Amino acid sequence: MLTCDLCDKPNESLREANHKEHGKKWVCQECWTRLYEENQMVSGSSGGSGGVIGSCGMGCPGCRNA
Repeated sequence: MLTCDLCDKPNESLREANHKEHGKKWVCQECWTRLYEENQMVSGSSGGSGGVIGSCGMGCPGCRNA
């Protein structure tokens, strides 16, 4: 099982976030949303389909079952 780089909680679906201070991190949806809301990510560099580990290409953010 993978764990979020920020909260260390086990999570099967992590997203890449380019944090302004800490660089690229693999984070859970909850931490990704918090970083986005707090404007802690580098603009235009994360959250796309290429930033999701194991994306199935079916528009399911964070899918690891493809």
